[in-house]
Amino acid sequence: MSVAVKHRRIFRFIFISLATCAATVHTAENHEVVESRWEPAIQQFEAADEANPPPKNAILFTGSSSIVFWRSLTKDMAPLTVLNRGFGGSQMFELNMFRDRIVTPYEPRAVLIYEGDNDVAAGKQPDEIVAEYRDFVNHLYKHLPDTDIYFIAVKPSILRAHLWSTMDEVNKALQELADEHDHVRFLDTSTPMLNEDGTAKAGLLVEDGLHMNANGYAIWTDVVRPVLMSAYRE
Repeated sequence: MSVAVKHRRIFRFIFISLATCAATVHTAENHEVVESRWEPAIQQFEAADEANPPPKNAILFTGSSSIVFWRSLTKDMAPLTVLNRGFGGSQMFELNMFRDRIVTPYEPRAVLIYEGDNDVAAGKQPDEIVAEYRDFVNHLYKHLPDTDIYFIAVKPSILRAHLWSTMDEVNKALQELADEHDHVRFLDTSTPMLNEDGTAKAGLLVEDGLHMNANGYAIWTDVVRPVLMSAYRE
C-alpha cells in the first residue's frame, strides 16, 4: 500500500470520527435545548402535583396545544376523573422525553395522546412520528402494562392545509399501530372536522386557523366521551 493511500485512509478515518463526534455533540445539545424549553412547564406540573396530589387511576390527556387549550375537558368528560398534562407546541419525541415525569407517575387507567400536528409542521416524516408513538407504547407496556392508550387523530386545519396529506398518512399509520395491540385504540376525531371536499371546516377553528374553538372541541367530545364512558364509567 502506498504512502499516499495510507494518508488518504487515515484522513478519511479522522474525518468520519470527527463528524460522528460532532453529530453526537449536536444531538446532545439539541436534547438539552428541548429540556430547557419545556422544563418550566414540566416543573409547574410537578409543583401542582406536590401541592395537590392527583388521584391514581385517573384518565390522563397529554400532548400539544390542542390538549392545553381544552379548557372544558373536565366538564366534557364528567363524571370521569381526568387530568390534563398538555404542554405547548410539543412534538411526540418531546412527550417521550418527559413521559416518566408527566405520565407514568400518575399510574393512569388510560392515556390519551394528541401529537403529530407540530411534528409534521416541523418536517418530520410519518414513519419518524409513528416510531415515536411506538416507543411510547412499548415504554408504557413495560412500566404500566394495564394502562390503556388512545391516539387522538391529527386534526385538519386551515393554516396547515398544505400538510394535510402527510397528516392523513400519520393518522392511517396510527390506526395500523393501534390495531397491533389490544390496549391501544385510534380515535378518529379528524373525519368529522372535514368538509365533503376534504378541507377543514372553518367554523371549528379560532382566528389563527390552527387551534380549535368550542365547536371543534364539541366534535372531539362527541368522539372521545362515549368511548371513555363505555370503558371506564363505574
